Amino acid sequence: MSVWAWVAGVVAGAAIIFLVATGDDDRTFAGRDREAVEERSAQALVAAPIGVGADVTLGIAIADEDTPPEIKSSLEQVRQLLATAAPQEPGQAKATLQQAQDTLNTAIDATRDAVDDTSNDATKIRLLALAHLLERIETVIQTRLDQL
Repeated sequence: MSVWAWVAGVVAGAAIIFLVATGDDDRTFAGRDREAVEERSAQALVAAPIGVGADVTLGIAIADEDTPPEIKSSLEQVRQLLATAAPQEPGQAKATLQQAQDTLNTAIDATRDAVDDTSNDATKIRLLALAHLLERIETVIQTRLDQL
């Protein structure tokens, strides 16, 4: 090896050690790449009503920042009705679950209306995913009603 190869190797090694030692000072160079790190896909919650239950999935939908406030109140009411129906006798639970299903259908209709009212495509996609999730929850409630 020539002298210049050794000099270039030493300079490159010193530069690497310097860069590692100084760090990035909490700067991010790939801002666009990191914007979507916290985002979840539209299909992520589709199986949640069956996997973790309707009440837990409703909690996730209520906590989602994309859920409109008027729909959140309906979903909270459905969640309370489901919690009320859990310890009840089958006859009482059936009436409570029917009321929860009716309230949930109202929330689904309100979500579909919100989809029609918005012109933002990203919001439309999120609201359609929410409506699909609510329909899955409604299916789980209907299955419970059929079992009673």
